[in-house]
Amino acid sequence: MKFKNIKKKSPPAGGKNKQSPSNSRAIPASVKASAGKPVNFKFSLPKINHVTLIKLYGGALRVFVVFIFIVAVIIVGLDFQENLQIKQDIDSQRIILNRELNFWKDFISKRQNYPIAYFQASILEYKLGNTSKAKTHLEKGLILDPSSTDGQRLEKFLVNK
Repeated sequence: MKFKNIKKKSPPAGGKNKQSPSNSRAIPASVKASAGKPVNFKFSLPKINHVTLIKLYGGALRVFVVFIFIVAVIIVGLDFQENLQIKQDIDSQRIILNRELNFWKDFISKRQNYPIAYFQASILEYKLGNTSKAKTHLEKGLILDPSSTDGQRLEKFLVNK
């Protein structure tokens, strides 16, 4: 298709051009490649029936669920490992506290008039979670030394618990 030279009308004298120039051009349906064959720019997806589409979606869903399951197992495994380490640390601290408590109980059985030993036993019983035994040791220590500032502070602490 050839373009024709069309003469434009000149604007009226002394006035503005009320019509803007037309710059539109037609784009050919196909663009010729260097080999001389037309290049088509059409893109279309292959037609898939609904059964095949459902199978594809089902397979993708299964893969996604398996992936999520594997990620969940990894996260739970790491959390379990961390909790196991915390439990081992607590158990080792508990063994140390029991060892110290046994030392002070043995000390008390040999020297019953030593109030600081009762206060130490009271603190260790509290750390092990035995508040009633802690109060019993504290009372015995305060009977021996009622003016002890350590015993009074410990009493204020245990009474509030």
